[in-house]
Amino acid sequence: MALAFRDFSARLQQRRAVLLATLALTIAATLPLQAQTAIPATEGKKSMQYMLLIYGDPKLEPAYGTPEFEAMMGGFFALNEQMKADKVLVSGEGLQGVETATSVKLRGGKVETMDGPFAETREHLGGYYVVDVPDLDKALRYAAMVPSAAWGTVEVRPLMNYNPTEQ
Repeated sequence: MALAFRDFSARLQQRRAVLLATLALTIAATLPLQAQTAIPATEGKKSMQYMLLIYGDPKLEPAYGTPEFEAMMGGFFALNEQMKADKVLVSGEGLQGVETATSVKLRGGKVETMDGPFAETREHLGGYYVVDVPDLDKALRYAAMVPSAAWGTVEVRPLMNYNPTEQ
């Protein structure tokens, strides 16, 4: 039984390596395409801000220091530059791992804190972008350019605007 598990584990690792290598090549191959399909800036037009929430399963992400990791980061850097050039990037950052999180609750007038994330999930929130674009379709186009969308999820949500003078 142990031998069968090791064989399965080895095959799984090989498959993962092939998938990550394929991902790295796909990202590298699409960078010129992304530059060609620039999304025009929204100067003078009404726009909406959207948050692109980047989720991923750490077990599926490329390992730090590998060529696949470097390709992924190159994809993020290229996306950052594309969004800056298109004048749609408001902000964006990566987040430290969930092991650094502290959750806060207020119950019965008392503040409760808990180390770690509020919910246990396979996919963790790893970062975000805020983009200012004319509509959801444009936000979705940028979300599709996020490199980790290939193995994770990018959730796109409009931001609330509480300023009545801007509505």
